[in-house]
Amino acid sequence: MKIFKEIVTKNKENYIQDLEDLIRFSKYGTNSIQDNVLEKFTALRCINDDFIYDPKSIDLVEEFATDFVQSKKRERAIVARYKGESDGKSIILFSHPDTEKYVSNDGWNHDPFEPTISNNRIHGWGIADDLAGVAMMYHSLDLIKKSEIHLKGDLILASTPSKNHARGIASVLYNGYYADSALYLHPAESGNGLEEIKAFTPGQIVFSLEFSGKKPNTNEPAHTAMCHLGHNPMRDALEVIGVLKEYENDRISKIHHPLLESSVGRSTNLLFSFFEYGKSEAMEKMHDNCKLGCALSLVPGEKLEDIMNEIQERVDSVIHKNDWMKKNRPKLNWVSGVSSASTEPTSQIYQITHKIIGNYGTEAKINPLHTSSDIRNPIVQKGIPTVGFGPTCGNLTMCNERNEWVDLDDYFRALCVTAEIVAKFCNEKKD
Repeated sequence: MKIFKEIVTKNKENYIQDLEDLIRFSKYGTNSIQDNVLEKFTALRCINDDFIYDPKSIDLVEEFATDFVQSKKRERAIVARYKGESDGKSIILFSHPDTEKYVSNDGWNHDPFEPTISNNRIHGWGIADDLAGVAMMYHSLDLIKKSEIHLKGDLILASTPSKNHARGIASVLYNGYYADSALYLHPAESGNGLEEIKAFTPGQIVFSLEFSGKKPNTNEPAHTAMCHLGHNPMRDALEVIGVLKEYENDRISKIHHPLLESSVGRSTNLLFSFFEYGKSEAMEKMHDNCKLGCALSLVPGEKLEDIMNEIQERVDSVIHKNDWMKKNRPKLNWVSGVSSASTEPTSQIYQITHKIIGNYGTEAKINPLHTSSDIRNPIVQKGIPTVGFGPTCGNLTMCNERNEWVDLDDYFRALCVTAEIVAKFCNEKKD
């Protein structure tokens, strides 16, 4: 809408100041950001909810995480409701205020917590992941209020942690909030900006295997000559790797998803991510344990339990033929798992989003390469059609690393798109 562009033009400096403030607040942690978000929601005359939750207490559908990878602290969610005036459809806008843990200034051209603007890009810690998305929530509502557009349905804004399986948006959904659709506001790490819509996310299972062996019974500093008197767990691990590779090949031959096939040429992969055994300075020694790390990608329709059972069966097939492993069974550790999810292009929220982005001169397409994207949570947990989008921010390697940035022109376009989607969707009559 022309009115949104006009309002943005008049308020650019204020909106940029808000982005800069979030970067500065990030120096003091997520709670400082959330305090600022709450102030913004209050100023917009929303009905606010500020609550603490334990991520581990939320029992999710088709998702799990062990203590090894999950946030161990209690988290804080800020939710605001802007009440609609009648019987229109409701929508949730959500983003995450938590950033990666700060390590150092290495590689930065300036203080990462002091925002810098150059080449029409705002640089600073966490701006792309996901402080720009946080600001988009209250800026889009500000646009709607300044335009004097009245919403028939409710608008819900949720600033919720996401890192380390913090389960922020899930905590909101399981705390009684619901809507007809949802928008995940996050800059486009691919570098494509508004050219991409997040409407598909592959699933993933992460697991490890621990193998035990036996050193030769000798005082010799080198084990080479008598290694046959021990049991090398690396050999067992290699047997299991071979069977898991066969499993991967079987999956590749039968699993075909058009979005993944067209993007990367394959719909599923098994990644052998690490192998721990021995030390480079002791290559003549046998060691009595080794560890293998793996991650398997999933497509829609696959259930975590089914795939975990298949992996277990493949591992068991090796154990069954190996006398040592029968007596010294390898330990299979399930680290984390999330199912795949998608919102169909035929859904109303996708259609509206695609059309409105197109009105701003961009032909958007689904980017399927966001494994475990937060769009999956409303879809899987509560059946809420969800899509995501955001401004250009470089690529995945930039987020929370060196000179993290968001393109300001694209930010303002994404802001107008968000406000227009909300105005359109919330004024649709409920089915």
